[in-house]
Amino acid sequence: METSFDDLTHAVKAPQKSPRLGIALAAVAFLATCAGVGFAIKTMDHKEAQLPAIDIGQILHPGVV
Repeated sequence: METSFDDLTHAVKAPQKSPRLGIALAAVAFLATCAGVGFAIKTMDHKEAQLPAIDIGQILHPGVV
């Protein structure tokens, strides 16, 4: 009884290191980094609003320059 209890205690305390888990965490970190860089580039490319090239006079009187 004691040996099975000791085995179970040892199994619970032993860290479970999986190469798949490491690869998955690295992939998630890489994708999050790429998304953050993309978002940063997108926000830096912000331009101020420009006035339209056509004014109201050209719309109301199209033939007049």
